[in-house]
Amino acid sequence: MKRCLVLLLGVALFLSGCGTPGGRSATAEIYVARLDGQIDGRAAGYVERVISEAEEAEAQAVVITLDTPGGRLDPTQRIVESASNAEGTPVITYVSPQGARAASAGTFVVMASDVAAMAPQTTIGAAAVVDVFGRDIPGILGEKVTNDAVALIRGLAEAHGRNEEWAEAAVREAASAHAEEALEIGVVEYVEPDLETVLEAADGERVEPKGITLRTEGATLVEKPLTFRERFGVPVYAVVIPAVLAVLAVVGLGLAVLRTSRLRVRTGREGLVGEVGVVRKPVTSPSGGMVFVHGELWRAFPEKAEEALTPGTEIEVVGFRRTAIVVRRAKNG
Repeated sequence: MKRCLVLLLGVALFLSGCGTPGGRSATAEIYVARLDGQIDGRAAGYVERVISEAEEAEAQAVVITLDTPGGRLDPTQRIVESASNAEGTPVITYVSPQGARAASAGTFVVMASDVAAMAPQTTIGAAAVVDVFGRDIPGILGEKVTNDAVALIRGLAEAHGRNEEWAEAAVREAASAHAEEALEIGVVEYVEPDLETVLEAADGERVEPKGITLRTEGATLVEKPLTFRERFGVPVYAVVIPAVLAVLAVVGLGLAVLRTSRLRVRTGREGLVGEVGVVRKPVTSPSGGMVFVHGELWRAFPEKAEEALTPGTEIEVVGFRRTAIVVRRAKNG
């Protein structure tokens, strides 16, 4: 009996320790962020979040698919810092789909990645620093900003073993390259038609300066879409609550109009139909009589000409005749 218990305990311990090295889950996952359009503060926050979540989940890598005309330098530097500081998580950039570009600020993002890939018929470069209107920055300020940008992009190229001269030319001369040229001159490592092929090609490669060997082939791709705040710049409740309040206001207004409309009917002459009253003076045809209904005395005629209603009889209002009302004996009268 004791030997059986020891055997069962050993099996349980073996199964509990069958995870992948370093505590990573048995099913390899790669987080995918899609960076389309201008690189601004919201885009930077989005990439920072996805990289942070990947680090926390110990994902195999983060992929940033790029199709951008560029953007501001400050948020670009945030993305660069986030990718560079993710010491245990390799960051892969993939310029796609065909016809896409990693222009201007996008070039810095590619240079900061651990693996750089492009789809056929895509472009990279034209990273000259300009003002918000797309014009060259004149004078000493322009030189200072350009030199800072050159130092940054050359440092990134050097750290990842890429073409430093071309990187500098992309900033100083707005140089650009198509995918096959970028591969040939050492700006990117792969040109592949789709992301799955990129991950197969990169599997087993050791990336520097992080010193990580990629395990990407066959990994599960986990799409990480923009949150509402990242897409629109405000939290969802900032839109939902005013919308709900607006709907409630409209509903309230509608109910008030309906209630007012019904109240008018109830308080006008039409509102007397169905009301029950009492005969005060005999109601006969054709002379009529008087009834007390709804707190008022009304001249009344019987519904049926042959009917005569005596004082004290309960009546029900059924209609109108000019300024008088038409009544009949109430069912319980």
